[in-house]
Amino acid sequence: MMCGDEARQLGLFDHLNDISPMVKEASIPGIGVEELNKANDRSNYPSKGRRARRVFFDQLVLEMKLTFDISIRKWRRSMSGVAYELHYSNGDVKRLISAPHPRSPVSACIFLHEVGHHAIGFRKFRPRCLEEYHVWQWAFTQMRTRGIPIDARVERHYRRSMHHYVCLAKKRGLRQVPPELLEFQRPSA
Repeated sequence: MMCGDEARQLGLFDHLNDISPMVKEASIPGIGVEELNKANDRSNYPSKGRRARRVFFDQLVLEMKLTFDISIRKWRRSMSGVAYELHYSNGDVKRLISAPHPRSPVSACIFLHEVGHHAIGFRKFRPRCLEEYHVWQWAFTQMRTRGIPIDARVERHYRRSMHHYVCLAKKRGLRQVPPELLEFQRPSA
């Protein structure tokens, strides 16, 4: 960000403080700046109160969009998501995701998983199932940082997803499953 003639290097979350209150209010309709500031405490996941969780998750979405320069293509109703990039002929890249709107630990984990594809980068790990594993681990780290519980439903979704990707990789010709993924060869109970 440039301020007049001087440039300032920002840390990962410093730019959130530069957002004017009007932009914050416009970004999340019906929620005041005071509530957003309370939700900005990333280690304080609200265990009770629908409105408090809504504020917390809306702040999470805003933070992820700004930090990783992503756009939400579509809020999905299902518990599935996709992340992709559009590369334009002039060199511009647009980062997009479609995911469920975070409202619970499971939907938050799926949302963070899709953001993780952009955070880690596409095609950084081969085979693809290994990339999925590392993106899930990134999402879990983000959840722990913010105090979002990784409950049995989150664990079940993760295990089913990883089993699917390992089976898909084997079907496509993967001969040796990476050691990190051996536990996902069989469906979880």
